[in-house]
Amino acid sequence: MADEIDEPAPIIMHNFGNCCAELKDAMSGEEFEPLITVAEDGVLYMSVGLIDLEDEEDPGMVDHPLFYCPFCGTQLQTVDEVRAKTGGENGVDEDEA
Repeated sequence: MADEIDEPAPIIMHNFGNCCAELKDAMSGEEFEPLITVAEDGVLYMSVGLIDLEDEEDPGMVDHPLFYCPFCGTQLQTVDEVRAKTGGENGVDEDEA
């Protein structure tokens, strides 16, 4: 039986925010909690609402993958890229992007 080697998780690189200064500023969070963020899985999300959580005092954020820059219209990621990063479990429908 071959020895299994524990390898560190891959580092997911992204270039989100390079298309325009507006997106970069919106993601910076220097003066506020940004509504457009990159999750640990490397997917760019935009917060689109709030939801009450049973065991939490504060509401939770509802996030959705962001496919195009809301400021300049540049495509940032595709449905296939998001599915590959999330294992296909992100709630994206075939015709959403």
